[in-house]
Amino acid sequence: MEELARELEEFEASESVASTGTGTRREGAKFEGLMADFWDEVALLLASNGATATSVRGPGSRDYVAIEMSGRVVVLPSTTTAVGRGHIATRWLDLTYKVEDLIAAFPGTPDAIERYSPDGGPFADSNYPRMFKNLSTKFDDAILLIEDGVLREKKLLEYKTAKSSRGTAIDGNAHERLSFQIMQYLEIATRYPKCSLIVIANGAFARYKNKYHVNFHVQADRLSAFSWFEMTHACEATEYLQLVQSLIDWLFETR
Repeated sequence: MEELARELEEFEASESVASTGTGTRREGAKFEGLMADFWDEVALLLASNGATATSVRGPGSRDYVAIEMSGRVVVLPSTTTAVGRGHIATRWLDLTYKVEDLIAAFPGTPDAIERYSPDGGPFADSNYPRMFKNLSTKFDDAILLIEDGVLREKKLLEYKTAKSSRGTAIDGNAHERLSFQIMQYLEIATRYPKCSLIVIANGAFARYKNKYHVNFHVQADRLSAFSWFEMTHACEATEYLQLVQSLIDWLFETR
């Protein structure tokens, strides 16, 4: 696991290529593949300490593993094909949240139309919901903490990679999208007894000059004024392993 943690930290995308469109590069998928291997190792570690492991099929046919010990369960992403749904409520593993549903919860669709709709154009007045109909915010994955069949915490996972073509500063501003994700998480968190956001990034954020590392931490501190807001930004091997230790502590805590 420590070797995988170092590999995640050392991971770096290739240099920028001219005329390469947004979304056409595959470095993010490679990093997510490393993360999948990492969670499999975490599951093996937890199960090796006397806990039991059960496969779970989540929404969108995503696979998870439930590690149970004395009434407590940690549900982790898994690369092993699930053989059943187990006893986990699959809605707890939702990763996609429709904008229209979030708006209906707050401030409410009628209030959104009255307060936010354009004065003219195709989305004016009652047509305003058409602007965001069927659009959604999606997170990369999730971890669940369950006790005695009750969801205690959902940890939304977001993976981010950065690179430096010149070896001095992080390229571009693609990571500013994370600030939007953070604000969306602020709305989503109210749907659960407790919901935290874990941003797992490669070590480029700690190796090169950039404005993101410090400001992601500042945003997390500022928004912690909301009692339900909890965000962690991890981009070093020691930080990844601290996350693992927190899962170990929760699962095996003497009660």
